[in-house]
Amino acid sequence: MASETTHTDEDEEHLFKRLKDSSEDASLHFDIGLLLWNKDRDANSKEKAAEHFILSAKYNPKNGESFKYLGHYYGGVSLDTQRALKCYQRAIAINPDDFESGEALCDLLDQGGKDSLEVAICLEATKISPRAFWAFRRLGFLLVHQNKWSEAVQSLQHAIRGYPTCADLWEALGLAYQRLGRFTAAVKSYGRAIELDNKMLFALVESGNISLILGQFKKGVEQFQQALEISPDCVPAQYGLALGLLSLAKDCINLGAYQWGSSLLEEASEVAIKSARSFMNISCIWKLHADIQLAYARCNPWIEEVHELESDKEAFSASIISWRKTCFLAARRARFSYQRALHLSPWQANIYSDIAVTSDLITSLSKHFKQDLSARQLAEKMSIGALLLEGDNYEFWVALGCLSDHNALNQHALIRGLQLNVSLAVAWGYLGKD
Repeated sequence: MASETTHTDEDEEHLFKRLKDSSEDASLHFDIGLLLWNKDRDANSKEKAAEHFILSAKYNPKNGESFKYLGHYYGGVSLDTQRALKCYQRAIAINPDDFESGEALCDLLDQGGKDSLEVAICLEATKISPRAFWAFRRLGFLLVHQNKWSEAVQSLQHAIRGYPTCADLWEALGLAYQRLGRFTAAVKSYGRAIELDNKMLFALVESGNISLILGQFKKGVEQFQQALEISPDCVPAQYGLALGLLSLAKDCINLGAYQWGSSLLEEASEVAIKSARSFMNISCIWKLHADIQLAYARCNPWIEEVHELESDKEAFSASIISWRKTCFLAARRARFSYQRALHLSPWQANIYSDIAVTSDLITSLSKHFKQDLSARQLAEKMSIGALLLEGDNYEFWVALGCLSDHNALNQHALIRGLQLNVSLAVAWGYLGKD
């Protein structure tokens, strides 16, 4: 360490001796300034270095490096932001490829909230030099922030040529593609970001969302599970995982795999209720939990070894009652969660209809089916509540027609639903039944 210090002192002494003979040598002033700048971290040494950078810039105004270090001095030592901005602007005007000056300039503008000026400077640099990758990167991020997705794609693609291993760039490009509806390209970009950094939580969650949109439910579930390994309390990942499991369960049910579907719904319910209890005031999570419980109440199969119960009538009856009770409790939990969601978002018309359908299911599963008139009335009232908010929704009219106990109201609701959508087979069937 001592030998290095001695060597630096000798270099400094040699440079100052040369300066006596060449006091107007710009490169010599720059070398002395650089030596002093790197020698010590104290303010006095930086100030002396800045004096030489000023002289270097004076004798050679085309040396962008001098202006860059002056920007560092004014921005970091003397805290003169305006002078720092001018120096950095001069540096990139001379050399647009100077990423250090460009990034420092953009940081200062960002701190001052001057986004429009930052965009203008980056645009100017990209027009002058196609190798000003720092400008393309900054511009891409700014355009994403401004929701200018098409322009952002162009800038981000160019920036990636200079920074091919920057995970943030790939993630931003994936978001731009996603907002443009180019899901395949978005998945590839998100995938590249995850390859570069397997902790990219946003990329994992959005990849999972795209997988659900494309109907790739199993893949989406895996991506959300990976996201939750990184951040167990990530609400979007919890919601996505529960939704993915629900969608996967519906696919299984449609194929006749009721037991498998029920097990997936049980797993989905655990994820949803955990998230709902952690974040009590998020309506969509309560609604999702209710959707899961309602699906479980409808599809949960009665699974018993029939040949073992054939000779035991009481065991057979107890098995049926137990299965019915399981479905009944699931429907009750669904209605509670729907009511919680409605309390948080009373303007959501579809939740009224969901409560109506769930109440009707509870009635059908209840032991006192004929005497439980209050639940039937609740189903009818909630259906009317949905129509008060969205009177042109044909599904709500059909729901009212199917759930009401009044024949005249049934016929009116079904006919109104058919007026809005004449191809409703369910409405025609119930109308014929009436």
